Amino acid sequence: MKKLIDTVLNNISNERFENYWEGFKPVAFAIFDDRDVFLFNHPKCNEERYIKLVKTEEFHACTCILFEEVPTAIVDTTLYDSFEVIYSLIVHESFHVFQHLSEESRYPNETVGFNYPIDFKNIQLRIIERKRLFEAFTSTESLEKQKKINEFITLRDMRTELFPDYVEYENSVETIEGPALYVEYQALTDISYINEEIIKHFAEQLLDNNISNLNIRISCYNSGLFLCLLLDDISENWKVKFSKSKLGLYHFLKNANNYTSAELTIPDNAEEVTRIVNSALSDKLNIFEHFYKSDGIKLTISGAIKLIGFDPMNITQLDGQSLHHNFLSFKIMNKSYFIKQPVCTTYESDFRDVQLIELFLNQPPLHIGDRLIIDNFGEIEGSVISEERSSIHIMV
Repeated sequence: MKKLIDTVLNNISNERFENYWEGFKPVAFAIFDDRDVFLFNHPKCNEERYIKLVKTEEFHACTCILFEEVPTAIVDTTLYDSFEVIYSLIVHESFHVFQHLSEESRYPNETVGFNYPIDFKNIQLRIIERKRLFEAFTSTESLEKQKKINEFITLRDMRTELFPDYVEYENSVETIEGPALYVEYQALTDISYINEEIIKHFAEQLLDNNISNLNIRISCYNSGLFLCLLLDDISENWKVKFSKSKLGLYHFLKNANNYTSAELTIPDNAEEVTRIVNSALSDKLNIFEHFYKSDGIKLTISGAIKLIGFDPMNITQLDGQSLHHNFLSFKIMNKSYFIKQPVCTTYESDFRDVQLIELFLNQPPLHIGDRLIIDNFGEIEGSVISEERSSIHIMV
């Protein structure tokens, strides 16, 4: 870890961050492994370049958190093998802190995202739309580039008329995550010698029709990246203007060029779309089926439960259920809980207001009166509805 820390310190600089995005500077951030946290640029560091802390549960995944009331980017180094990737993720998550400090307000409504439908027409148009976006980016001749931009915008607007709330959700995710992935891309190309492979990787993520329709949120990271890269080609000083704008990234692009509606012939991709629809549904069903076949003792908690922390990148949603693959934090009454394992929640309208939580325990809980004491979880009070060898249900 000492070698990684030294390399981080040698590469993080105001000048580099400013080159990625005007006004962007290093913020408080932390890198951590299974035992230790190394904190940088935080008031807690005082005059030290970094300090070492014992890892606590709040340091989990790659995200940004409020650590001692200071917005802080965090990166789990155990998930990645190379410094280049770790560095680019420090930049990515630091940019989210930068957005927060800049009073960014164009965030997506995640409730809409969790209810995003698997719809034939939407998928059909979205496949073509993403292809046109990539073709606009790769076109080197100005008339051809403008033609592809016009087609991309026409397709996006067609989908907006058909699915306004869901396309606006995509627009919002692109607005927040597109620039963050853009500075991540800038960081990777800045310190790597394989730039062609980097853009190829992101292009594959943009154009993989199966992946892009299984996890809509993540797919919008890549379309947001290519919107940014396209703006690099067609609009000078766009980043400064965009930062001051109230427009989402897509609408900013639409206003940044001489758009005229394109006449489109939708290709016959019904066979591919049908396969993707069936595959997306099948994949989701398989994910839930695999969860319910997990080893261990099934714990069901029912009642009024409020989600307070989750990883939107790693959630599978289906018919009023959300499977949180990595972790979940929630509140029952005034007590907070954190679970670092797959957890399934059931809800009605708002995914944050949960009626049911299900997970699998390695060890049976200790049952004392109306309390369950659970290893690596905590203590829950409520009425035990049923208790068997392989399952237990408590109502709170």
